[in-house]
Amino acid sequence: MSDWNRSTQEIHLSAIRPEMTAAIEQHLETNNLGRILDDALICIETTSEKKKKGLFGGGGQTIIECAILTPTWLVLAVKGKDPGAGVLSVQLKDMTFTNYADSPGYKLIPDTGIEVSGVFTGRVGMHGNQRIGKFVGLGAEPAAGKFLALLAQTVQATRR
Repeated sequence: MSDWNRSTQEIHLSAIRPEMTAAIEQHLETNNLGRILDDALICIETTSEKKKKGLFGGGGQTIIECAILTPTWLVLAVKGKDPGAGVLSVQLKDMTFTNYADSPGYKLIPDTGIEVSGVFTGRVGMHGNQRIGKFVGLGAEPAAGKFLALLAQTVQATRR
């Protein structure tokens, strides 16, 4: 059972939280990505709330994650308790994804979402662009299923 309660909804690009919008715009500008979001296929927002465990077991932490899918890019923005947001992007032709439930990590830490692996644009670790894996949490709502189906279809289209 996951340590997180996750809820995913489809949103319009204009409904992305202002601090995330600012971080996304800065990311696009810094990495010279241009207007890649103009043809966005879907935008989802996942709210993840840490479950309280035991008498002193934390909880209460909330993370907001936004995923924007275009015909050629996946853009991910994450906002925690700190001001601002972090943003990464990856070209679909350079990435793979798997359902987290099918990964080896699921047996150790059960959760719901996907593992995205690819060459991400943006500041990743201590190096620039490198191939990394990134967990993207998803809820059980229909919006998450729609996003997954569209992601699979769109990634497949880049392979033709």
